[in-house]
Amino acid sequence: MSATILKFFGEDIKEKYDIFVQFLQTASEGGGVEGDSASIAVAVAIISALKQVPVRQDTAMTGSLSVRGEVMAVGGVTQKVEAAIHAGIKRVIVPKANEKDILIPLKEKEKVKIIPVATIKEVLAEALVWKGKEDILKKIKAQ
Repeated sequence: MSATILKFFGEDIKEKYDIFVQFLQTASEGGGVEGDSASIAVAVAIISALKQVPVRQDTAMTGSLSVRGEVMAVGGVTQKVEAAIHAGIKRVIVPKANEKDILIPLKEKEKVKIIPVATIKEVLAEALVWKGKEDILKKIKAQ
């Protein structure tokens, strides 16, 4: 997370803030892997707070974030999209690598905009409300 903020904003948050986030991957009882499918959401929340840019309230997201800013696949993406639809969410950000894994009926899929992303830059562009802060978004996109 600190590497992402340093890259996009030139700030070393370790000097200024005490923020420590660690996601552990563990084996589940069903034989799968449980871990950091919320890491892009956590990154968005931290950047939102630090840069005072609000998070879109009509958008859900899932994805694992690498130290290089890549959004990686997660498990259970179909169920997560279904849950977002049932909660009335209009947009869902998912890892591009999971795009073809979303197996829901077309009638349900039409209720939500699915936004596949490959990088944290794309996540930030879609997840935050940039009105009045476009200069920050422009800086991120230039990286």
